[in-house]
Amino acid sequence: MSALHGWWGPLAPEALETFLKERVLIRREDTSRALRGVLAAVEPILKEVHAQDHRFSSSALRCGSYIEALKVSKPDEFDLMVELDGLPALSVASASSLWGVSEQPPDASFQPVLVSSNVSGGGAGAAGLQDWLTPVHQRQWFLGYFFIRVNMLLPGEVMQSFKALVRDVSSSRAGSVTVRPLQQGTPALRLTVTYYGKEISVDLVPVIKNPFSPWNIPWPRPGLSWPSAEKIHRIQHTGVDLVAKHSLYWRYSFSRIERLLLENIDEDGGRRRDSLRILKKVREDLWKTKYGKVLVSYHLKTVLFWACEQHPSENDWKDLTVSFVRLVDDLVFYLQHGNLPHYFLGSDVNLFKPEHRPRLQELLDDVIKFKASPRKYFRL
Repeated sequence: MSALHGWWGPLAPEALETFLKERVLIRREDTSRALRGVLAAVEPILKEVHAQDHRFSSSALRCGSYIEALKVSKPDEFDLMVELDGLPALSVASASSLWGVSEQPPDASFQPVLVSSNVSGGGAGAAGLQDWLTPVHQRQWFLGYFFIRVNMLLPGEVMQSFKALVRDVSSSRAGSVTVRPLQQGTPALRLTVTYYGKEISVDLVPVIKNPFSPWNIPWPRPGLSWPSAEKIHRIQHTGVDLVAKHSLYWRYSFSRIERLLLENIDEDGGRRRDSLRILKKVREDLWKTKYGKVLVSYHLKTVLFWACEQHPSENDWKDLTVSFVRLVDDLVFYLQHGNLPHYFLGSDVNLFKPEHRPRLQELLDDVIKFKASPRKYFRL
């Protein structure tokens, strides 16, 4: 894959190496210290939430760029997932098979989760889900169409329960945690933790951990040379999770298996991770304020995954400048086409959201300007 237009201006390899060392890499001990402060503040709240509602785990699963060693700015944001415990057997159906649900999922990464219709209220765990369910009908073929009653597990209701508990618990405790108002389009519960006088944002989201058996994602694609067969096996064994990111539909979460993809990604001496770190820093400095959610770090990580699949040879990634240039050129390619396919779900999901696509051309122009004069940015 190569960019269709936009030449590169002069880019000295030593400038990239110096930039990586002095401007991109943050000290791991700084991140570890901030994370310890976050967990010390948040986990007692989760334990109390669990005591009041056993459906929410008392501990948090760590996810996001800090756990992937991709954090390039100061450690002031963390993402945590809270596993749902004691759920009954779940199943996933296509939204088109449900009758009585008017709103369609945003894309193929969102799925309805169904629970057996004989689940009743009362108690915790499998027998205490009635407040999170809504009855719908599923279309089935048997000597003609008929409808069977099923229950949908509603992520919006799960989130509302979780948010109310966290707010009540945190407000009753004298501590350093503040529950922030839920912003439009931000379904995760956001906390502010004050640690040594600094404010750290923490996003909490309920997750259903690996409800699928067997593996049900159309990946790996045939003929893959990257990742290795051993890593593919580990990924499929780990499985895909579901997070509460919509009122009706659960969204696939690939966070844990993306971490596996990144694990030891440069054990062959490559510069894949470093090239991504530099590109993330460029985005933060040049494009984040202007474009916001039009281009996020997840887009850039996906660009790296596709590039690794398309360039599986270790020789393709030995040189930092070559690796970085490849990622930027691939980003230009995806922007030109207005389409960045999800790495695991493929062309079924375009990561460039429809409401953001009118600004992709403007962003493309800015990326090409950066390519033409990279020395203006990398001078130290």
